[in-house]
Amino acid sequence: MTSAVEKPRILLVDDEPNLLDGLRRQLRRDFTVETAVGAANGLFALKPEQPFEVIVSDFLMPGINGAEFLAAAAKAAPASTRVLLTGHTSLADAAAAVNQGQVYRMLLKPVDTENMIAALHECVAQHRLVIAEKELLESTLRGSVKALTDVLSLASPAAFGRATRMRRVAVTILDQMEVEDRWAVEMAVEMSQLGVVSLPPAVADKLNTGAELDRAEQSMVDQLPAVAEKLISPIPRMTSVVDAIRTCRKGFDGSGLPRDGVVGARIPFGGRLLRLLLDHDALLTQGQSPADALAELQSNAKYYDPAMLAALTGTAAPASTATREVTLAELRPGMVLAAAVVTRSADTVLVDADQEITVGLIARLENLAALEHGVREPLTVRDAAAVSPGSASAPAATG
Repeated sequence: MTSAVEKPRILLVDDEPNLLDGLRRQLRRDFTVETAVGAANGLFALKPEQPFEVIVSDFLMPGINGAEFLAAAAKAAPASTRVLLTGHTSLADAAAAVNQGQVYRMLLKPVDTENMIAALHECVAQHRLVIAEKELLESTLRGSVKALTDVLSLASPAAFGRATRMRRVAVTILDQMEVEDRWAVEMAVEMSQLGVVSLPPAVADKLNTGAELDRAEQSMVDQLPAVAEKLISPIPRMTSVVDAIRTCRKGFDGSGLPRDGVVGARIPFGGRLLRLLLDHDALLTQGQSPADALAELQSNAKYYDPAMLAALTGTAAPASTATREVTLAELRPGMVLAAAVVTRSADTVLVDADQEITVGLIARLENLAALEHGVREPLTVRDAAAVSPGSASAPAATG
């Protein structure tokens, strides 16, 4: 017999309480069964913190039928496997169940206990397969992202630092909003600076220090999203990430690139967020205080999603001053540089302040330390959790 801890959670929805009680008694040896009388109670029972592996609904119910209920359940609990229990076998009913409710199985009444238990175990297996594939996909994609961002940290530490600062701000905004596929939005932020590797060093330096760009240089910078898009597109399942980066220079009012007539909430969520993050970081890089940067963003509010701008404003806080000094050997991934890393003579900046330490960056610093000019120690760092989302040090020029 399946133990109480291992029992899959099943939700049964029907408008007949007596039928639900009977099904619960039949299934309780194999499953943890919860019941709901009617579609409204069924939707109320769907809570993200207590997911069901399988949702079973009767077809004929007052108000909305089973196919319509399962269609709503698919939005509220997309990972749950959906089953329709019905005594009506018309082609139209079957089509409605499949097309609207996205059902995995249809069970025809009357169904005996043995067959129903077997069918539900198949549905549980399907649910676990979907979850495993989703976790594998996200793990694989995050591995690809990490590889690319590690390369960015070596090829352009300043661009990597900008992406790191933006990611910290993004997390504070996303924590206050309901976001579908948050992982994809966070990936878009992390990968948004990949195009910088295509810039000539002089133009990259100007971008890193907030210096004014001439027309030709600005044209190069305007092409950065397209370059990043080309680098990311070959990775499977990255459509939403690509869409976010492609639209990162569009204003909420429809201005900017691409000029496609799309405005407001129709712009991809990630693109709207990246526009705010890019402009916010650029102002800080130019030397503005966090308060002045927020004030300027608010004065140009038409370019930004109002909810995102409000979330950024609400999380602004003074920068943490809790720092400590460590040797190069004591550097660990996740630390953040509170001051620039320089050569022993302090005449050349090797890595800008406010960059998060990664395995790749540690390796780069160890290689630099072995050269004639070396690396000045100790290094000043803070823990990532101590960094204020609304602040960033203005980076110095990379030598």
